[in-house]
Amino acid sequence: MEHVKSETKELVHKLVRLSITENEEEISALLKNLRLLLTKGRENQETLAESAEFSSFLNAVAFSPVMRTEHRLIHNLSLQVLANSVVNNETTQALIWSQHGLKIAEQAYASPLGSSNNVLLMIMYNIYISGHGLITDLVALKTCLQLWRALNEAQCTYNFEYLHFFLEHFIVQNGRACVACYQKLETEDRVAFLDYVAHYLRENSPNGDVTLFLLQHFAKEFRMKSDCLLRETIKLKHELHPREVHTLLRIIASASGSEKYANVYPNDQSLFINVSSLLRCIVSAGKEPDGGGLDKPMTKLEEVALTSDIDAGYEKKVSYELKTLLVRCSANLLYDNKANKGYCLDTQLLPTLLECTTMDARNPLMREWSILAIRNACINCPEAQQVIAGLTMQGSAPNDILTELNLDMGALRISDRQ
Repeated sequence: MEHVKSETKELVHKLVRLSITENEEEISALLKNLRLLLTKGRENQETLAESAEFSSFLNAVAFSPVMRTEHRLIHNLSLQVLANSVVNNETTQALIWSQHGLKIAEQAYASPLGSSNNVLLMIMYNIYISGHGLITDLVALKTCLQLWRALNEAQCTYNFEYLHFFLEHFIVQNGRACVACYQKLETEDRVAFLDYVAHYLRENSPNGDVTLFLLQHFAKEFRMKSDCLLRETIKLKHELHPREVHTLLRIIASASGSEKYANVYPNDQSLFINVSSLLRCIVSAGKEPDGGGLDKPMTKLEEVALTSDIDAGYEKKVSYELKTLLVRCSANLLYDNKANKGYCLDTQLLPTLLECTTMDARNPLMREWSILAIRNACINCPEAQQVIAGLTMQGSAPNDILTELNLDMGALRISDRQ
């Protein structure tokens, strides 16, 4: 054992006495040897973690922004050595986290994004998953969300596998801890977390279902906060609170339409009432002379053309796809749900759904989801069928896009233009 300790100490001693700018190859070789040595026993890991010399080396190399950009090989190798020092060893985990925990968490989402972030998260994951409470749920979640935000802002395509391991652990296995943390997050981090869940659902929940407790909490959050959309639609400011509600709506739309989560929302009639009421209010606001403060529908080809003078960033606004998501949720929640069909009739939602059977570039697929919602409302519901049967056909609703394309009821008409 003493021989093992001395070998580790000798490698560290050599390492810290070399100039990085003059001995890069030798330092790389020493780090690789040290990395391998740490896989051969706990004694090596603990000797390294207790070394003041190695701690100084980490501060100068592993946590240095300059090293991260100018000497990436040595930087990555030093992090890999650090990672090997904490694997399956609660003693070294406690030592390393007490000495370097704050820097590890900060560097885990620092730029430039790449393999370094993944290794740092691997270190955190090994310490967190050991279950000794060295890293709190909140610290772990906030670190991951900072990285998720950073990679989205940078449009980074690197595969941060430990980011997914971490976040999937929360949403698949630890829903109650996740909800407790969610309440303590800043709004920006809550939006980032919801965005990740929405992404996970779009990927068809590849590594396990999102916990029932968490999905039900999302519906509760939506019901509590959705009124901010009504306050903001009059002058839809693009603040984070409406963005949070918008992302909650995306999650509910995905989950309510998935076979995996078919049993999550069927009995939550208050959710359907909330969604349908919000849709009716927004459609009604859009009829006001000033559009109720809403961005007006985009129904002309010239408005979506590259030469359009309409702000090209409209897809990033909270108003984008809002009505589509509300209609989509309504369609999903009406499917094979007798209670919700009854509330659909009581709240007179059908006329609103019929008004949504138009094309609008701000609300892609709204027309298709509206038709599905009407269909789901009418199946096995004679009362809803009577409402539709009682309507009078007054011709096709005007549509600028169809007119510009010279389309009539789905058929292309070719005629001379004078």
